[in-house]
Amino acid sequence: MSEQRPGEQTRIVLRSFGVMVTTFEEQMMQLLERTQRNDLTVDDALELAAQALALSMRLSRRLREVNELVLSLQERSLGELRARLAQRFPAMPAEPEE
Repeated sequence: MSEQRPGEQTRIVLRSFGVMVTTFEEQMMQLLERTQRNDLTVDDALELAAQALALSMRLSRRLREVNELVLSLQERSLGELRARLAQRFPAMPAEPEE
């Protein structure tokens, strides 16, 4: 089994999210273009709205995953930094004030 470099999983997640954002943008542009059709019916409009909502829901779910990853990384890294500094400098509080 090969070891990943530090940050490799983060790069993969962010790259994937970037692709998803550009895909969202492209698909939304296609939906917007379809609204310009002269033969657009109410049923067509409802279908366009449903597709737009589904795209937005997927993007929001992935954005939440990215936010959770970043916040987890930040919390873990800063917690480790605080613990190491408290170990080197015992007068430094080990736990943050609430």
